[in-house]
Amino acid sequence: MIPHDAAPPSEAPAGLPLTGMRVLELTHAWAGPLCGMMLADMGAEVIKIESPAQKPEARGGFPYAAGESVIFMMTNRNKKSVAIDIKDERGRQTFLNLVRTADVLIQNMRPGALDRLGLSYDDVKAVNPRLIYTSLSGYGHTGPDARRAGVDQVAIAATGLAATTMAHACDTPVALGAPICDYVAAMWACHGTLCAYLARGQSGLGQKVDASLLGAGLSLMIGPTAMFFHTPGYTGYQTWINGPSEFVRAGDGRFVSVFASYPALWERLVRVLPDEGLGLDPRFATREQRTKNVVALREALNRIFAREPANYWVELLSSAGVPVSLVRTIGEVLEDPQVIALEMIQECEHPAAGTLRVLGVPVRLSATPGSVRRPAPLLGEHTDAVLVQAGMSPEELSELRNDDIVGRIHPGEAQRYGATS
Repeated sequence: MIPHDAAPPSEAPAGLPLTGMRVLELTHAWAGPLCGMMLADMGAEVIKIESPAQKPEARGGFPYAAGESVIFMMTNRNKKSVAIDIKDERGRQTFLNLVRTADVLIQNMRPGALDRLGLSYDDVKAVNPRLIYTSLSGYGHTGPDARRAGVDQVAIAATGLAATTMAHACDTPVALGAPICDYVAAMWACHGTLCAYLARGQSGLGQKVDASLLGAGLSLMIGPTAMFFHTPGYTGYQTWINGPSEFVRAGDGRFVSVFASYPALWERLVRVLPDEGLGLDPRFATREQRTKNVVALREALNRIFAREPANYWVELLSSAGVPVSLVRTIGEVLEDPQVIALEMIQECEHPAAGTLRVLGVPVRLSATPGSVRRPAPLLGEHTDAVLVQAGMSPEELSELRNDDIVGRIHPGEAQRYGATS
């Protein structure tokens, strides 16, 4: 278990790949916080800038533990929180003083919001030419839709991802169950930030990194894009690219995911399935034919799989070297021995919520692995420590606090949790 004070207040443990990188984060919801979390996991000092008036229960969504959003706690681990009212001129100047010390600024405010506050890329570049300014938005910062509000649910529709869950235009799209465009946009933003960080080592100058939910979703549409440009009449509604690539219902009502499109995999599949002539049927003789006749192939597989329960087919096909899995519930996933072996379930001790189980770091480095070192911060938990470290005097800090321009934890909370402000 990782105690609340496992890491020093201003530094990540030595040896992490991004130790020494300082990141300021003006983010909310999913994509921006996830980008910052990825950098923090690898050792960056990530300082989340929040409004002093922000209500703790509004820092994320359901479910809650001790008044704190569990989603927030899972996506903001390894970070610090500094509460500054950047809409106030003195708060803006305080923030710009932090910008002078930073390597990266991540923001996912609606396009134009920071411009109106005098915190555009050009504004902060004038203060710190070495700063990497990473923006995440719904549609990017150029083009006719740049100012439109964007969220994951809309991006799934706008990118064609929703259509891939439909067999026909009259079908209802199936919700993906996870904000996939947010997740992927965070990954691309992190990738772009690290590329800009490396480029700065050569040029000495920062740059703007622009990631969007629209671009992220489209990056997942390689197969449908290829089909559209090279297959006459392709609409994007079909859920298949190659057959069989299916969710097949087994005899106990559970679904099994099977992929056997490649020739070698198809041969393994038909070798172990009960003989229905699939291997001799000319409609399924080649990968192209199997894809063209995927409806008939799906019907045949459903007839076969209906004879036995799902786990029977999983064991049979897995032993034959065919990629296969039971369509599992989240409970089944989190208890899976392979998930545990990958250390994808971690525990940390949150000062309000207590012991919290979170997802681990999905990419593993053999020499300098990322880690879950500290829980998500309480609102304004590190305000004093960070601002004093940046050169603010106790008198200035007290004045700003009295005017509600910077925030602090309630004294009772600070004493209870051992917080620094």
